[in-house]
Amino acid sequence: MSDAGNPLLTEAGVPPFAAIRAEHVRPAVDAALADADAALDAVRRATPPYRYDDLLGALDRVDRRLSRVTHAAAHLNAVRQDAALREAWSDVLGDLAAFDARRDADPDVYRVLRAYAESDEGRALEGERARYLHLTLDAMRRAGAAADDATRARVAEIRAELADLAQTFQNHLLDGVNAYALDVTDEARLAGLPDGPRRRAAAAAEAAGVAGWRFTLQPPSLGPVLQHAEDRALRRTLYEAAQARGTGEGRDNRPLLPRILALRAELADRLGYAHFADLQLADRMAGDGATAQAFEADLWRRVEPHARAEIEELERLAVDAWGYDRLEPWDVAFLQERLRRERFDLDPEALRPYFALDRVLDAAFDLAHALYGLTIVPGDARHAWHDDVRVFDVTDEDGVHRGTFFVDPFPRDDKRGGAWMMPLDTGGPRPDGGFDPHVAAIAANLTPGDADTPSQLTHREAETVFHEFGHLVHHLLGHVETRSLSGIRVAWDFVELPSQLMENWLYDDDALARIARHADTGEPLPPEVRERLRAARTFGGAWQLARQLSLGTVDLALHVDYDPDADGDPVAWGRAVLAPFQIRPDAGNEGLLPAFQHVFAGGYAAGYYSYLWSEMLDADVFSRFEAAGTYDAATGRAFRDAVLAPGATRPPDGLVRDFLGRDPDVTAMLRRALGPDRVDP
Repeated sequence: MSDAGNPLLTEAGVPPFAAIRAEHVRPAVDAALADADAALDAVRRATPPYRYDDLLGALDRVDRRLSRVTHAAAHLNAVRQDAALREAWSDVLGDLAAFDARRDADPDVYRVLRAYAESDEGRALEGERARYLHLTLDAMRRAGAAADDATRARVAEIRAELADLAQTFQNHLLDGVNAYALDVTDEARLAGLPDGPRRRAAAAAEAAGVAGWRFTLQPPSLGPVLQHAEDRALRRTLYEAAQARGTGEGRDNRPLLPRILALRAELADRLGYAHFADLQLADRMAGDGATAQAFEADLWRRVEPHARAEIEELERLAVDAWGYDRLEPWDVAFLQERLRRERFDLDPEALRPYFALDRVLDAAFDLAHALYGLTIVPGDARHAWHDDVRVFDVTDEDGVHRGTFFVDPFPRDDKRGGAWMMPLDTGGPRPDGGFDPHVAAIAANLTPGDADTPSQLTHREAETVFHEFGHLVHHLLGHVETRSLSGIRVAWDFVELPSQLMENWLYDDDALARIARHADTGEPLPPEVRERLRAARTFGGAWQLARQLSLGTVDLALHVDYDPDADGDPVAWGRAVLAPFQIRPDAGNEGLLPAFQHVFAGGYAAGYYSYLWSEMLDADVFSRFEAAGTYDAATGRAFRDAVLAPGATRPPDGLVRDFLGRDPDVTAMLRRALGPDRVDP
């Protein structure tokens, strides 16, 4: 196959996903890597007088071209995977990891860039270009560019093996979800389950050619059972199946964990760091593992009494009202939902008509227009990879085409779980004054519609849409010359700020009056319901924080405190770390680590704390929007210009200070999660 005929090698515009096949992956990656190696070789051979465009400019162009190929292939593997595509993508991962190691730790490239930094032109650099040079040299030092040949070779081997292990981990999870189905034929067992989930379960059974109702581990199927089904045995069965999705025969992730952790520890040691967390966090806002652990520990100190009180209340309800012997993990969501209904008269299923998917998307687009001047309209869908996928074009207030994005909202057997925003091409201003549009995709596993009703979401699912749309807006509004510093290419504990910020509008009264409108009548959600929805935000807030803290704490502990040579099985070791965060110490979450995709396959290793770090930022930032009016254009433009547009061209703490006029404070987050009367000093 010639390069010219390979749809993965298009130079610009929207990747033609509908034409991409497994056989395109290897030739496209080989061609992109060959081009990248040639560009690196040109940098290695550069001689004085050095010029920015020949060195840093070349590296930036290499990054964009290679990312375009790999992001398109990786995304398609995540949303339309078959055996051939899985094999093709797995086959190139080692080569990609090896190139990353080569590029990041190349001693000759590092030598040339250091020489350039000390030249007259290098010392005279300002602003964005000076920042890119500094970040590049710093990243190369941390990758081992200044180390000896043996160290660099071993680092490359480690990174390649870690990439393969991460893909295997992810494949096992996808297989685990797809391997399970529970068929129920006794309708009495569905007591408490709302009509929507019942209809979907009946449709799934019919599609599978079985009688009754079929339940799977996909979130739109699993979640409603755990939250609403009165049949405790049914909840337990599905809960335990979800716990086991990363441990089944032929797809057991437990043997992978010791190797992953040992390789990460070795990588840190060879690069001169005490542990993997220090290596990972050196370029992030926290700076090192100790700071991140202290952040989590301080939050837990303030949250634990309230989380314990919430669990004690659920324990009393379990025993006194439901006659259970004691509270179990598969009871928590169910009893929380019962209490929420009792106190706030809120039924998540009854709210679905107010959050039809089309309405939620339109509301997100309207908000982007009000705050940032973006206009979003349907685009050309011929390159979509599935009939469910929608395409949109984005222009700004000056009529500039800012980008195109896909929305893939519903679960499928060939699609991985969760929700994400994938940058497919990073655009930006051109030297001729034009603008290269950005390209991206949002993918999720939301509740689909059925024969009678288009997709209608829970309020929580609507939050997911707004969250990923926040990432998308960050990508679309990147406006920097250096594509490697644009949009979401920022510090990991900063990247969730724009996404988590967006969720706040789904609790603001003015915004809810605009967003939540009945699918049939167009009437807004009644004011008294909006008030109850907002009041219920803090219900169970301490326990939700406890869950996030448990994930961040065990992640950091595995990458700071765990010794692969002395501490044995990481699942057993992690159980002790997780014990204080469980409903009781012996209710360990055995299935967490083998299914912890964020940490073992998703890039959040030693970084899961960043969700709460970013939540601290977003709560404080939203306070300025609340003070000015949540649709205030001036505040939106200020946030766009100070935080979204610059990307990584300035340190993130400076961007936040520019917008807030001060350093951020954790108090706003605690008040939002716990309620103002439960925030301890």
